[in-house]
Amino acid sequence: MDGRRRASALVDDAYRSLGEAIVDGRLQPGDRLRDVELATLMGISRTPVREALQRLERIGLVEVAANRYTRVSALSDRARTDMREYAAHTIASVMHVALARATDDEIAATLPLVDALRDAESSRSYVAAALDLYGHLVAESRNVVFRKAFEQTDLVLRRNLDGWASIDDDTREPLFRHLREQIARRDANGACWSFLTLHGFA
Repeated sequence: MDGRRRASALVDDAYRSLGEAIVDGRLQPGDRLRDVELATLMGISRTPVREALQRLERIGLVEVAANRYTRVSALSDRARTDMREYAAHTIASVMHVALARATDDEIAATLPLVDALRDAESSRSYVAAALDLYGHLVAESRNVVFRKAFEQTDLVLRRNLDGWASIDDDTREPLFRHLREQIARRDANGACWSFLTLHGFA
């Protein structure tokens, strides 16, 4: 049992290390990923590295052509568009469930996260703030499926949401104000509408 746990932990560590390197740009689109070299670099065997690469392929960060190459996948415009749509609708769905289940203290703790989203000064900080809000709402939801989905998509969300931001017009500030008020009142329908409208999906 201990051996299986250790093997699983090695795969998790390799997956996280390689995924973080892709997300932060240390590994660039098109870079070849050779399991022997990576295993040597990480000081582990090839098996957990291969399993980690398979997991990264399943979430689209790595592409594999059998007997030809394993490399970091390119980030397409379609991938960005799809991920923004997914993120906006998923966060809104989690918000709808969370507002009904959160304690008063958890609701109060949500409001500064909305403020951080509003005040983000770059896309990178906006994405970080959005994922902080998402993670907080997942915890408030008490929903195991939401939690597992968040854990499994964290890396690809952070990479593919590059460039994401809210709308940039005269309605932005009122919408953020309404979102904050609706969350404070536990108005799930109103909060979800405001969040989706802020991202062009309502």
